[in-house]
Amino acid sequence: MKTAKKLCICAAAALTGFALFAQNNSTDLTPLAGIWENSNRIISVNEDNSLQFVLKTFYGFYFDKAAVLSAALDSGENGETILRVKYPSERKPQAHPIGVINNKLFLDFYCKSYTENDEETDYGYYADEPAEASNEIHSSPLYGYWRSCGNVSNIGIDMPLTKPELTCYYFTDSEVYFLRYWQADVPYERELVEVNDEDFSFKVDKLLKVGDIVYTCVVGRGTFVRNFEKTTYTINESSVTFGTNPEKEYPLYISQDGSLVSFAEPYIVRSEISDLEASIAEHNSHTHNPLKNPMEVFNRKTAWEEKLEKMKIN
Repeated sequence: MKTAKKLCICAAAALTGFALFAQNNSTDLTPLAGIWENSNRIISVNEDNSLQFVLKTFYGFYFDKAAVLSAALDSGENGETILRVKYPSERKPQAHPIGVINNKLFLDFYCKSYTENDEETDYGYYADEPAEASNEIHSSPLYGYWRSCGNVSNIGIDMPLTKPELTCYYFTDSEVYFLRYWQADVPYERELVEVNDEDFSFKVDKLLKVGDIVYTCVVGRGTFVRNFEKTTYTINESSVTFGTNPEKEYPLYISQDGSLVSFAEPYIVRSEISDLEASIAEHNSHTHNPLKNPMEVFNRKTAWEEKLEKMKIN
């Protein structure tokens, strides 16, 4: 049993070699300060609490300084960080829930949630005490209830679209339950509902508040989740596979303290750019070789003309 515990700790350590973004209650953008980028944009988080957007247009050939927007940080209902961006056309800043793991920023991520099912100290793989001293050790670092905390697909110069549906997960040591939530026009409050699967049951949130949107998993005053799906899962170093279909393999990122997880690639990562203005100028100074004379296209023979020339007429 101790060997199994040690294997669990090692697997968790291999998967969770990431740093969780430190939460604070300040609106200051300092924790995010710096330059972030992906394949189609650069976002510079500045000390004056503004975001500088640089779009990599024309397949990245040209860096276009698109907009500067003011922003602030806030905390969500589950402790997640919310980046609130002020758009000129909107009266109030718009919420972008974000999760940061090891200098990678995610928009599709999940927060560890504790309900009546368990307590944080039950999970030896990230408790402060040694694994052998914990009363209950699970073989999976994903064991438990994971609450969906992201509901936008991008951070851009336009208003974000919020997802109409979300999925939460409950993991056992060998199976995973998929719990569907949809947008609901109801006031948010903390309330639990039960999931019953024959002789196994657990509780999850009836309502989620992600950013400024409320989602539900039951209709009306229901207290039981009627529809859910489940399958087996396998953790493969830095990925997870749901079921036995290899197409259901997803990347796996877990924060060092086990409070955040993502099954998607990061939206943006910390950039190696140190001087944004100099980098833009240097990148845009590159030119392609001159194009050939476009009029030459009219001197070309079509395929059927070439074929006629090759034909021999007796």
